[in-house]
Amino acid sequence: MALTVGQILTLPAMQNGSLLAGRKGLDRVVETATVLDAPDAVRWLRGQELALTSTYPLLQLRHRLDRFVHELVEHGASGLGLKLNRYMKRVPQKMIDSADALDFPIIVVPEDVAWVEIITPVMSKFFEAKAGKVAQPELLGGRFSQTMLADSALQDLLGDLNALLANPVMVISPMDGLALSAPTNPEPDMQDALALLEEEGWASETIDAKNALTRRTGRRTSIVFTPYEQANGMTGTLVVVERNRRLSDKELDHLSYAKVLISLKIRQIRADQSVIFERQNEFVLSLIDRGTGSQTRAALAARYSAMGKHLHARYIGVVVAFHDIGTDRFRALSNALRVHFSKHSETITGVIRNDRVVILVPEDDERLCQPDVFKEQIDTRLLKIGAQEVVWSAGVSQVTAVEHFYRAYEQAEQALEHGRNTSKAGAVHLYDETGFYRLFSKSAMQPDVHRFVHEWLGMLIDHDETHRIDLIETFRVFLDCNGNYRETARLLNIHHNTVRYRISQINELTGEKALQPKMRLHYHLALKLLPLVS
Repeated sequence: MALTVGQILTLPAMQNGSLLAGRKGLDRVVETATVLDAPDAVRWLRGQELALTSTYPLLQLRHRLDRFVHELVEHGASGLGLKLNRYMKRVPQKMIDSADALDFPIIVVPEDVAWVEIITPVMSKFFEAKAGKVAQPELLGGRFSQTMLADSALQDLLGDLNALLANPVMVISPMDGLALSAPTNPEPDMQDALALLEEEGWASETIDAKNALTRRTGRRTSIVFTPYEQANGMTGTLVVVERNRRLSDKELDHLSYAKVLISLKIRQIRADQSVIFERQNEFVLSLIDRGTGSQTRAALAARYSAMGKHLHARYIGVVVAFHDIGTDRFRALSNALRVHFSKHSETITGVIRNDRVVILVPEDDERLCQPDVFKEQIDTRLLKIGAQEVVWSAGVSQVTAVEHFYRAYEQAEQALEHGRNTSKAGAVHLYDETGFYRLFSKSAMQPDVHRFVHEWLGMLIDHDETHRIDLIETFRVFLDCNGNYRETARLLNIHHNTVRYRISQINELTGEKALQPKMRLHYHLALKLLPLVS
């Protein structure tokens, strides 16, 4: 069965570790271990986990760490592992008292111990317990013993399953950025299989309700698929393409067993990924905090570099904010985006405030930060994970030296908030485009801004509201196009004669001032300021 917290204390890696609090809770069962990479990451725990932290994320909670222990217990954590001496030198007595009162173990992990030295034995024991419950010697041809399961690669498991079933197999895990197949070079019919999986309306039949096995036919192929795990609202799927023959009942048994093994492997992959994200988040949190000292920042940069990651001298900051989503949904979305962008060049990612993803993009990858390119990246990723309905916005900073990245973060936040206040969501906003607005958005300026806009555009605004004709937008595009009627018509997707008619209306309503060269600047300025008023 799975390890207990007490048994974790006996691991070789914990030889110099110690129990700090919660002795009566040492028999709590630990199914998995998770690295907390943000102050509010406790919300993402799923139960029976050993939460591990370098304590850097806890610095922001230093005045309510006793409450933090209560939150860990409420979310089903089995215990808390801390590394002291790097950030927090000691644990407040109130936190220890709270853990003792709740029989919640807090253990001190030696500073020189890597998280994987704790995570791997925990996951291995969990694998043994879970696989043992379903294992049958003849399943998968006896290829997988309990001892080798934790050390095997997911691709190897798929390869053996492919050979056993004599049909191509795939694992689709959107949240983890996984789309693996065996054979490794997908053929055209596997693309048809993916489309068949994603599209509704094809003929489907449940062939094993207990193990959630479904067959779907269409697009010149047939597939058998089953969800292997649901996490944070997203489901991973194991797919067999029945290219050569339909699966027999015995092969369906193999598939059900493989689903359990794959689910366990995905848990291990997530645990390994959490270690990487923890390092990145520590670094990001230190960079965006003006109060972080240069020595602390340098130490974190060294830790990040020790992972074999190259640090650039200058970065562009991007902040992606999601609107009106729950904690679990944000966890899934942020994880999917972080996995995606971590594969893109040498970006660094972090999560803050439970609704934002921060991305550091190297200066030489500036094209990624162009609004259209970045929006396509996000929209494509959301589509792949089935979250295309999610509303989001992003702000992009100027290029900034890494040691002054807090400025880039503040710029990206300003661009984001300006964009959310003046335009629709789902857009990417550049800090370079906010300079004009920053001059006029201060509260002391608002009365003058309102007065100026209504003096110059009030008649057009009233006309649009009454007649439901968008003269304002036509006028704005017309001025941006330097009075070019045909270019205005092209951008608005209307006939150029319609543009001429609307401009004549505008000229008439404004007392023939709108087209006067000396007056054009006033109208242009009023149109620019209009979003601050509306």
